[in-house]
Amino acid sequence: MKKAYAVIGSGWGDEGKGNVTDILCSKDASKTINVRINGGAQASHTVVTPSGKRHAFRHFGAGTFSGVPTYLSKEFLVNVFTYDMERCDIEENLSITPMVYVNPDARVTTLWDMNINQMIERMRGDNRHGSCGMGINETVHRSKYDEYTITVMDLLSESKLQRKLELIQNEYVPQRLKNKYNLKLDELPPEYSVLFVSEKAIGITMTMAKRFIESVIIRDDGILNRFDTAVFEGAQGLLLDQGAQKFWPNVTTSNTGIKNMMGILNNLGYKDDLEIFYLSRCYTTRHGRGLFPTETSGKPYKKIVDLTNMPNEFQEAMRFGILDIDLLIEAIENDLKNLSRNATVNMVLTCFDQVDDKVLYRFQGRDTSVLKEQFLKCMKSIFMHNISDLSDMYITQGEKRSSLIKI
Repeated sequence: MKKAYAVIGSGWGDEGKGNVTDILCSKDASKTINVRINGGAQASHTVVTPSGKRHAFRHFGAGTFSGVPTYLSKEFLVNVFTYDMERCDIEENLSITPMVYVNPDARVTTLWDMNINQMIERMRGDNRHGSCGMGINETVHRSKYDEYTITVMDLLSESKLQRKLELIQNEYVPQRLKNKYNLKLDELPPEYSVLFVSEKAIGITMTMAKRFIESVIIRDDGILNRFDTAVFEGAQGLLLDQGAQKFWPNVTTSNTGIKNMMGILNNLGYKDDLEIFYLSRCYTTRHGRGLFPTETSGKPYKKIVDLTNMPNEFQEAMRFGILDIDLLIEAIENDLKNLSRNATVNMVLTCFDQVDDKVLYRFQGRDTSVLKEQFLKCMKSIFMHNISDLSDMYITQGEKRSSLIKI
């Protein structure tokens, strides 16, 4: 491996990571691998090809349209159900047969993780955490216990997998509901209790696990050294990182910045070129509940269009606000503390085509309005003076694949 890129969201997700990942992967697609370094099926990164093909990638890297293989790293949470649905969608509707490598130690989400997550979120009513309902935190918690942990390697043995699934259904689930949520299975409403005792759940999981194993190649991080370039694709954003205490409990159980990538590179002894792209829209968005200092009552600009983030039961509607530079700088500076070597650091402002003639932003606690033609100059000055060793600023315009435009 001669070159490594990182694509990291600086906000609460939805910053345009799919588009930038696709651009970087397409530079030398035949010699590139796309690494998913965190999160799981809850992360959705949209790419639109020049011909108009559109897909929101969840289990597959955003470089898939370019024919780039995906590597699901150890810190990616595998969901065999959503993986299979997406794989079928990609093959049938996009006429692509994606190649996927997966780390043997990657943890696997189960139906029970998702069902607990969704049930508890519904029961919270107006006090919802804004979870996406994909069982991410439940998977991480269950995986703290060896007897209940399922990894990709466990999927290779039907007998071992069945024993673990039975333990999870019969032992872990009742304990988890009682100890964490003070709930008993026999006291749950029927529509909930049936989810945890279904006789079909284990059989269905076994079937989907087999389909998953048959469609992937199990490899450790060493697979990256077979390629000239690795594009590390982060999921969600720095303000959702598990260490973002000021936004707890509306965060994810994941390292959303460069920490996981640095672990991989350090273990491989990688010492060549590293380039990091931190992304933000020209405004701020948040999907789900939680603190949002610059939130507006509606979209701050009339041109804003988002076809990916539709309202849903668990995260509700997308929320909007003006660009919060104070939060961006703080988050990026904290993330750069995980950088243990020299790297080129870039800032990318996406969706520049969606702002109005006057652009609003917050800096040093004060809201400011500038003309659109002055906005980028102001942003470059602010970020260059406030982000350590920042090299360049870029923008993207439009939804379809486009080159990064340096400003």
